[in-house]
This record gives sequence, structure tokens and C-alpha cells, in this order.
Amino acid sequence: MAERTGLVRAQHRAGEAAVQTAYSAFIRHTQECPPCRKTGADCASAAGLRQAYRDAKEAVAA
Repeated sequence: MAERTGLVRAQHRAGEAAVQTAYSAFIRHTQECPPCRKTGADCASAAGLRQAYRDAKEAVAA
């Protein structure tokens, strides 16, 4: 496989950064949210953050 350069490389890095940002937001929320921590289930906010993470991963894979 050819090495990614220029615009393609920049797009890939931006996509990976979006995935990491979304994942970090989800993890940070679940660590700080009492309902998420106590029940182990996602609250509405956590569910939205998890979906944002999944969407970012899907966008990178596409």
C-alpha cells in the first residue's frame, strides 16, 4: 500500500483526531457522571457521546 501523503494524510489525521476526541469525551463523561458510574449503564448524555464516537469511527473507515 502506498504511503499517504499531502491532503489524504491530513484528512486521515483529522479523522483519527476526531475519533480520539469523541472517545475521550465519552470516557471522561462516564468517569464523572454519578448515574453512569453507579449503574454501569449510559445516561442520555453518555449515549449521545457514544454515538458520536461510533459515527467518527465509521467516518474514518469510509
